Amino acid sequence: MRVLYLRPEGSSLPEIPGFEVLNVSIFSVKCLEYNDSYLGSEGIAFTSVNAVKCFKDFNRIGNKRIFSIGPGTAEELRKHGFESTYPTRYTSRDLALLILGSGVREVTAFRSLKASDDMGKLLVSISYHEVYNYDLILDNGKLNQVRELLSTCSVDVVVLTSSLIAKSVANFIRDCHRVVTIGPMTSASLKTLRPDLSFIESDESTIEGTVKVMKNLRGGEMNG
Repeated sequence: MRVLYLRPEGSSLPEIPGFEVLNVSIFSVKCLEYNDSYLGSEGIAFTSVNAVKCFKDFNRIGNKRIFSIGPGTAEELRKHGFESTYPTRYTSRDLALLILGSGVREVTAFRSLKASDDMGKLLVSISYHEVYNYDLILDNGKLNQVRELLSTCSVDVVVLTSSLIAKSVANFIRDCHRVVTIGPMTSASLKTLRPDLSFIESDESTIEGTVKVMKNLRGGEMNG
């Protein structure tokens, strides 16, 4: 089974025995200069590994409540000596709900310049600030590579690991592909653009979660 993994930027992919994996990142990460005037907030939230990698003021948040979107981001924070709280479902919406339930009254979130407005909509009852400390730059050469692979049905499965990736490649996906999404936000983006497509959504919004889906697909084929 040949699998095209359109992975989140900067992430690595575990090996999956029995699969031929094509691992393509169609976006590159660009760290941005950011407004540091909101670091006095009671809580600081990071919505991706890249948000942590592009953050440069760890010496100023030692006394803050730290939130992260999921275990990968939490592990990146741990490298800098910080423990964080994250939701049971690793989406920005669930992160916002976790923050609401935490009791903090002011939070600053570090996000991508291309982030959705979902957190801001949910956090209207507290003082909420978004700081964009990185951007995702589309690599047109790699996007053309993906278009060619999909248009020729050169892969059996396509794994979409972010809403932005889903939006970028949705129109290239054909009936010859099985589609796996990393979680509900990615699924929602795909449904909006391609309501005709069926897909399998990972129960756990992580790369490891999508790997479990792949192994289940492989097991189903072998049993079939």
